[in-house]
Amino acid sequence: MSLKNNRNFLLASAQLFPLTFLEPVEIAADEPALTRAREAFTSYRNGQPKIALEQYAAAIQQFSDQPFFYACRSILNMALGDEEGAFYDYQVAKNLDFNYQAFLEWVENRPKEETRLWRDIELKEILSDALETTQQFDYEHALKLYAYAHEKYPEDVDVLVYRGALHLRLLRYDKALSDLNQAIAMNSEHFQAYLFRAKLFKAIQEHGKARVDFDRSVEVQPDASVTYEERGGFLADLKLYEEALLDFNKLVSLIPEDFYVYALRGDLFEKLENWEAALQDYSTAITLNPYYSDLYAYRADMRDRLGDTIGAAEDRRMFEELEKED
Repeated sequence: MSLKNNRNFLLASAQLFPLTFLEPVEIAADEPALTRAREAFTSYRNGQPKIALEQYAAAIQQFSDQPFFYACRSILNMALGDEEGAFYDYQVAKNLDFNYQAFLEWVENRPKEETRLWRDIELKEILSDALETTQQFDYEHALKLYAYAHEKYPEDVDVLVYRGALHLRLLRYDKALSDLNQAIAMNSEHFQAYLFRAKLFKAIQEHGKARVDFDRSVEVQPDASVTYEERGGFLADLKLYEEALLDFNKLVSLIPEDFYVYALRGDLFEKLENWEAALQDYSTAITLNPYYSDLYAYRADMRDRLGDTIGAAEDRRMFEELEKED
């Protein structure tokens, strides 16, 4: 499964970020965006951050659809004290590829001290510890735990899947793909392996491959709500709204007590310009979670569209009241 011509995949996998604690990965590819990335990285490593910043700006002009360059400029702007510029680029990067949000949050919150790796522990405890350290942004320690688990339990597919998912968050797309491919080769019925690989393909704009894997994850595990949430979101991003609606309807049927699924479907109804259905879903979401302020703002917009200005004003009042409490 070659991705040697996929720019998104190559830039992320090369790890040429302006950070002292990451080492780049040598990738043999004749790709002009990689050349730009190497030039800026070299300037940064040579103690010329302002020149690197200019090079990232030029790269953004040339490759405006690449989240990598916005992320690099965000990191460098933050280091140079331009928080506003850093935040702008952060927003653009995560909108282009949501994995960049996880990566940039890790850059900001990663622990500075290395955690000691305890050995001679059982698989269940290893996986639990890895999940806990991931939640604490100690991704490097979690990777060491997964490496130890894979060495000790080489036949366990979950280890590969969870490590692949963590590689996704670290934008190590080459390693993520390797782990997930291996997991699927070992167990062709592991729905999470297909799901995470689908999310990787979605991130790098390989939509055909992503659709195949999303469909396979649903086929393998037809009662897992997360498969419909992820595939529905993917289809909505592609503006395949009617297909996305089928997934969100299934999602609501699987977890009808969760306010979030109604908010998701309400947003989709907005895209379909079905204001009445959107209003109904936002109202249901509010009933299930009356303290989530944004829901009132969403419903206010629907009430405005349907001519209920009094109801819209009341919802906006509730939104402002809840925002003050936060």
